[in-house]
Amino acid sequence: MSSVWKRLYAIAAGAGLCAATLAAQDDTVVRIIQTNSAGTDAQIIDPATHEVIAVIEDVPRAHAAVDHPEGYYYYFANERDNTVDVIDTRTLRTIMHIPLIDQPNKLVINESLGKLYVGIRGVPYTQVIDLETHAIVKTIEMIHGVHNVYVTADDAYVVAGLGATPSSVDEHTIQVIDARTDEIVWGVALDGHRVRPMALEYNPDGSTERLFAQATRLNGFYVVDWDRREAVDFISPPPLPVSRQNFDGIQDGTGHGLLVLPDQSALWYASRLDSRIYGWSLPELEFIGGLEVGASPQWLTATPDSRILYVSIVGTMETVAVDLDAMEIVARIPVGHAPKRNSTHVLPADRVEIVGVGDE
Repeated sequence: MSSVWKRLYAIAAGAGLCAATLAAQDDTVVRIIQTNSAGTDAQIIDPATHEVIAVIEDVPRAHAAVDHPEGYYYYFANERDNTVDVIDTRTLRTIMHIPLIDQPNKLVINESLGKLYVGIRGVPYTQVIDLETHAIVKTIEMIHGVHNVYVTADDAYVVAGLGATPSSVDEHTIQVIDARTDEIVWGVALDGHRVRPMALEYNPDGSTERLFAQATRLNGFYVVDWDRREAVDFISPPPLPVSRQNFDGIQDGTGHGLLVLPDQSALWYASRLDSRIYGWSLPELEFIGGLEVGASPQWLTATPDSRILYVSIVGTMETVAVDLDAMEIVARIPVGHAPKRNSTHVLPADRVEIVGVGDE
C-alpha cells in the first residue's frame, strides 16, 4: 500500500466517508505497479485506461514496490541482488541500491516515523531504513525469515509474517513490532502453519480491529482478533469439485493474495487452487461471491475508490482488472514474466513519469 493511499484509507476509516472520497484528487495521479518475480522489469498501469503506460527497467526479481511519502521515489525489493532499489518516479531511473543483509521479500513504509521496513527472507531479520538518509538504522532479529511486512494505519505497529515452517503449533509466526522502539512486542500462532499474505481492518478511530492471514496449504484465511492477540476463526470459500481446481505450480501457497479494500467495505482473497477471487463483506464477513480470473491468481490491489480490483495472473502473464460492482473482468493487461506482487500508488501530479514504454 502506498503511503498516500494509506492516509486516505485511515481517514476514511476514522470519518466513515463514502468510497467517492477515496478517489484521487486533482493534484494527484494514481498508478498501478505490477512487478514480475521471474523478470527484470515492472509495468506501470494507468487505471483510467487499464493500459501499460511505462516500464521500469532493471528491477530484477522485484518482490514488491512502495513509494516515498512525498512521491519522490519508488522502492523495490530486489531478490536477485539483495538490495532495495531506489527509482526516481519521474525519470524511472535507478538512483541508488541499498545493500541488505540477505534476500528481501515485501517492504513497507511507516510514513509518520520516516522509516522503511524490509522483511528479509534468507535470514531471520527485518531491516529498518531511514527515509531521509537511506541508511539502515536497525536490524531486528526474528525467529524465522520474513515473507511479508505490513504497517498499521496509525503507524504504531509493523506486522511481520514469517515464512519458515514453525517448530510447534504454538510458535508465533505472526510477529508484531512496536514502530517507536523497533522491538517485537507480541505474536500470534496459526496452528503450526507458515504465514502468507495478510490484510488489516481498522476501528473508527483508526486503530486496528482485525488481522486476516493466509497460511500455507490452506484454501482460506485466519481471522485474528487484534486486542485478544489470537486467531479466532478460519474462513474458506465454498469448495469446488477437484475437476475444476488447478494444482499446477501452486506449490504450498494454495491461496496467495488478500486485500481489505480502501473503503473497508470488503475483504478479497485470491485462490491459486480455484483460479478464482472471492469476496466477503466487512465487518460482517458475509460471503459475496467468486469470479474465475485465470490460472494461479496471486496478489491483489485496488483503486483508491475501491471499484476496480487488479489481480496478477502467473499462468497467463497478465494483470486482470475486475469491476467489483459488476463482478466482471473489464481488462486483461499483458505484463512480464511471473507477475506476482502488485500495488497502488497515489503520487503528486508533478511526479508523473516522463518516460514512456520503450523510451530511453
